[in-house]
Amino acid sequence: MTPAQRTTMSFLDLALIMTGVMAMIASVGDRHPGAAVALAEGFGSDAAAAQQIALPLASIFEPQEARLTEAGIRQIAAIAAKSKHAEFGIAVPVVSESGVSRLDRWELAAARTAAIMRVLGEQGIADDAMVPDLARPGGSGAKPLVLLSVRETPAPQ
Repeated sequence: MTPAQRTTMSFLDLALIMTGVMAMIASVGDRHPGAAVALAEGFGSDAAAAQQIALPLASIFEPQEARLTEAGIRQIAAIAAKSKHAEFGIAVPVVSESGVSRLDRWELAAARTAAIMRVLGEQGIADDAMVPDLARPGGSGAKPLVLLSVRETPAPQ
């Protein structure tokens, strides 16, 4: 085998491995929070202790906007008030909404995540205690949900 043939073969091997990894990542889809918890449990983490709070997207955000409704602000502020010493995982679905929007679906999901983080920050939650998750697809459900994972941490001494 010539050096050029070996290089071509190595490149093809790498391309097949990368394709397989991408297929595995894509197959996880909406199940990735569960997979992450299972993996964390395997390494002795207490990630399973996180409380999952599901909020209907339509009730906390204005249509086609990243502005929180008054009810949405109150709900998120109440969750933060109950969990001052917690880590927050924030998963806003990337969905296509009907109608015209000034933002595409990814920009809208990112802006909505930032809006939630802003309210949490105003309630005294530290920036390093908020973990945004922008990789969640919108799912096939008729009512997309914003998922907040709240894991209590020990109070600082």
